[in-house]
Amino acid sequence: MKRLFLTVTVACCIFAVGNARSNISTAKDLALRESPDFEGAKEAINAALQDPETKDKAETWYVAGLVYEKIAEAETNKNKQMLGRQPDVATQGEAALKSYEYYLLAYEKDFIPNAKGKVRPKYARKIEESIRYYYNQGIIVNYGIHVYNERNYERAIDAFETHTAIPDLEMIKNSKNPIIKDSIYNQIKYCTAACASIIEDNQKAAAIYEEIKDKGYEGNRIHQFLYDIYSREKDTVNFVRTLKEGHEKYPEEQFFLGNLINYLIFNGKVDEGLAYLDEAIKNNPNNAEYYYVKGSVMEVLDKLDDAVTFFDKALSINPNLSAAWGRKGAIIMKTAMKMEENAANIKDPQLYNKEKANADAKFKEALPLFEKAVELNPEDIDNLKLLRGLYYRFKDTEKYEEINERINAL
Repeated sequence: MKRLFLTVTVACCIFAVGNARSNISTAKDLALRESPDFEGAKEAINAALQDPETKDKAETWYVAGLVYEKIAEAETNKNKQMLGRQPDVATQGEAALKSYEYYLLAYEKDFIPNAKGKVRPKYARKIEESIRYYYNQGIIVNYGIHVYNERNYERAIDAFETHTAIPDLEMIKNSKNPIIKDSIYNQIKYCTAACASIIEDNQKAAAIYEEIKDKGYEGNRIHQFLYDIYSREKDTVNFVRTLKEGHEKYPEEQFFLGNLINYLIFNGKVDEGLAYLDEAIKNNPNNAEYYYVKGSVMEVLDKLDDAVTFFDKALSINPNLSAAWGRKGAIIMKTAMKMEENAANIKDPQLYNKEKANADAKFKEALPLFEKAVELNPEDIDNLKLLRGLYYRFKDTEKYEEINERINAL
């Protein structure tokens, strides 16, 4: 009886090993049929991936990648249109990501030396072709866009990073035909950083933005995003560096110079801030924005006459600079309000009426300035409110109601 039991056990072991090896060919056959059985193929290859006899073979992982590649391929527009159905981007993307993962493992195992110490890769070329296909067709990145639109930002990052990792794979980078990182590549990197920023992974977002900030895609915005990230992280060294870099590369963009000057002025570095601004004006004497910033600094320092002088200079260069019209109007209003306060302290009725009339005249002087500012920028809420206040002061009910409606509509 003992000998019979031993014989049966050995037979069962042989049968089990035979099944383990056949799972690979079964999975491949089921996936490559004209009418594929993908569920059966997945079941067979999963068994092979777990079996000690086959789990370490390059062939097993290659066929696993092939099975999921065929699942992704079945979701192409061409295949679905033949069946009168729309492609399932989610199914395609998930399958492509699994296939990619399996192919990378297969590629690694394909270069393991054999028993004689020889390296004879069998699947490397086919794997490279498939991965290039995913990249060139944008299958994985399209899936990333799909999950991004569903607000699954973590999964979108996975997809985007998988796609942009492909050009740096050894099989691609060291080939005769490396993938060029073009503007689309940088655009996808940009989207990856945006997703990271949304989920408040500031470290990842900043690292990606730093990588692509000089690649010719949205450099202006990227520098502004970096400043915002470093500001939130209270990383003074990097946000000041970013402002200086941004100003140097995009001198027409007021954002960088304005924030840099504000930081320097409000942190006790007035002379440095003004020196930086004066150098910019010297190098770009026809830049209206710089004179506007200089006027704003003078206003902060309560040098109101100087502020008006610089706002006028800015407007002489660019009469459509609505902010300069508004700030000049605001300074005149400040003067008028002080005159009104002084009048209130005058006991003599005649002198009071004279000073009050002067204050009213000053308020009227500000009125056309705010009207011009609002004309140029109809959605500037601050200027709209100040203009509404002036219309109320002068009892211009019709115009007051008009501005009030515009404010309420914003």
